[in-house]
Amino acid sequence: MKNIVKTIYFTVGLSFFTVALVVSTQLRAEESLSLKCSYLDPITIDVLALLAALFLAGEGIYRIYEHKNYSLPRQATRAIRVAFGCAIITLHIMQFWYK
Repeated sequence: MKNIVKTIYFTVGLSFFTVALVVSTQLRAEESLSLKCSYLDPITIDVLALLAALFLAGEGIYRIYEHKNYSLPRQATRAIRVAFGCAIITLHIMQFWYK
């Protein structure tokens, strides 16, 4: 299998796993909190964090594509970058629901 295909499968799988973990953790935590302090931040914080996360994920995807002949171990940090970006995007979208 080509290096880029392995990298894409790994990146997508890691991103889905990270998003599922973030969603389940966030939903479980919301049930136990009486005061949702993070939702009291101004919406500009969420917008800036969302933009930074979009940059993080987009830049990681671009770098994976740019170095498509690299092996999966050399692309792993880029895949992690995309997964973190997806996790941050998920968290802030969930916080938009409560504002």
